[in-house]
Amino acid sequence: KQWYQRRVRALETGVRDYQVNVVDTNNRVLLERWLVHTTADLPVVSRTYDLPLSRSLVPTTKQISFVNPYTTERVFKLKTNRPELLSFRDNLLSVPSKQSVNIGLVLSPLAMSNFNYIMVFVNDVQQKCEECFAVRIT
Repeated sequence: KQWYQRRVRALETGVRDYQVNVVDTNNRVLLERWLVHTTADLPVVSRTYDLPLSRSLVPTTKQISFVNPYTTERVFKLKTNRPELLSFRDNLLSVPSKQSVNIGLVLSPLAMSNFNYIMVFVNDVQQKCEECFAVRIT
């Protein structure tokens, strides 16, 4: 028996169902069908940043800080739940042991719309969430 393994990364909280079909592509025959039921909750928000933005038609850059809590240098991957509103100057951070670095944020002019929070996920190299920040546009 073969195993089919997939990782689902939700960008929004809530319940969602996915239909997974396994098809023999040579004969175009459906071999298996599964319904995958998922529930996604936000990780614990460790810090909230209030970022004032002036109305502009060009992207705005801001910085927030992050401290590597480990005793060894680590690489972290940055993700957001709103990639159309927020991007990162660098998607990867290499942070020395117990050191602080600035995360460069690039905020779209659309971020001035009525969005309450934009989430910033600091993940390890296996994509496990290490820390979660909330960015509130003011």
